[in-house]
Amino acid sequence: MNSTVNVALVGISGYGESYVKALLDAPADDGFRIAGMVDPMPDRCRRLDEIVNKRGIRVHPTIESLYDGSGDIDLVMMATPIHLHAPHTCFALDHGSSVLCEKPVGATVDDAARMLEAEERADGFAAIGYQWSFSRAIQALKRDVMAGDFGAPGRLKTIACFPRSMQYFQRNDWAGKVRAADGTPIYDSPVNNATAHYLHNMLYLLGPTRESSANPVSVQAELYRANDIENYDTAAVRVLVEGGAELLFYTSHAVPIAMGPVLCYEFERAKIYYEAETGGGFVAQFANGTVRRYGDPNADRPLKIWQCIDAVRTGEPIACGIPAAVPHALCVAAAAASMPKVSEFPSDLVTMQGLSGQPMRCVTGLASAMVQCYDQGMLPAEHRALSWAARGPRIDLTTTDWQLERGTKRSVPIHTDGNGNGNGHAAPTATARA
Repeated sequence: MNSTVNVALVGISGYGESYVKALLDAPADDGFRIAGMVDPMPDRCRRLDEIVNKRGIRVHPTIESLYDGSGDIDLVMMATPIHLHAPHTCFALDHGSSVLCEKPVGATVDDAARMLEAEERADGFAAIGYQWSFSRAIQALKRDVMAGDFGAPGRLKTIACFPRSMQYFQRNDWAGKVRAADGTPIYDSPVNNATAHYLHNMLYLLGPTRESSANPVSVQAELYRANDIENYDTAAVRVLVEGGAELLFYTSHAVPIAMGPVLCYEFERAKIYYEAETGGGFVAQFANGTVRRYGDPNADRPLKIWQCIDAVRTGEPIACGIPAAVPHALCVAAAAASMPKVSEFPSDLVTMQGLSGQPMRCVTGLASAMVQCYDQGMLPAEHRALSWAARGPRIDLTTTDWQLERGTKRSVPIHTDGNGNGNGHAAPTATARA
């Protein structure tokens, strides 16, 4: 192919502006050409004048229009709402483009299966934009994990709590939703959106190859909400993966101050730490006193863009594709099965506070409770002092009799093999209870 890669961006406002910045601010000789952009409401983009009037880049109202008027497109970057990830990715793959789709892989496991099938019949690839997975820090750390330098994994835990105002949940028509008005699954939540990176990272680091993540075998979840939304704004999740390692994940949008991500990954011969506030990056401390420093994965966030452009040109495999993202999607689905009815925080604990001039709902004592659970390696329902805590059952993902959605039939999870390849098919369907 031509050495110049023709790229397009779908979604130029919101998080899409980070892609806009990376593309517009790149050196002129960086080996790519912007063939077009897509946004049904482009006026929300702060650099629209530069895009249209100074760069002469056409902004299309739909992805269909993009392909009608932009010629050959080698790579499409998707910064679109969760429920559009699957249809847009499949459309682009079917039209001859490779794809860099923002995380998560999709709204449901079935979305992931559809995307994987589209990739298998296409000439291009589909990458999922978990930027930590593409970073130099995580790639170096994963190489040492795969090499066995730390010994067998034991318990990996992460806490990432980001305050969000009420306006955050009102900023569009899908925030905090389980489904769109037409019934399309969305499943927006901190686990599946704002803090998805940090659950995925634990799975990804334990994957047996560069392109794979560890497969979950069971999930137990506690899902809560303080905001007036369909889905949850707070979660505590326990995941057991193949090989026996335990992953613990704590996240909330209903706390007064940001916490994390803070993490501790325990292995036989070392503990790995990261605290966002310190800026020190990932550090491995061995039992013999040796220390290894890996750097901060946030230092090179746009690497996913440049690696995907290079992969189009060279054919080299990308670090995080659909198979590597599927285990996270399984955890999200199984968490919903573990607690299909989200638990409401007691009203007397929910207070109104301010966040950047906007009102937010905050749960009294939640931040300290989450930290205590993180420190002690337990779920809130295992903490005897938390009267509001509600226990979800353990979901066994090795069977075909667990349901992903109440009152529906859904495909049971697809799994990936040790090489990071999908099985290409959904497993037999499980009949859900009405």
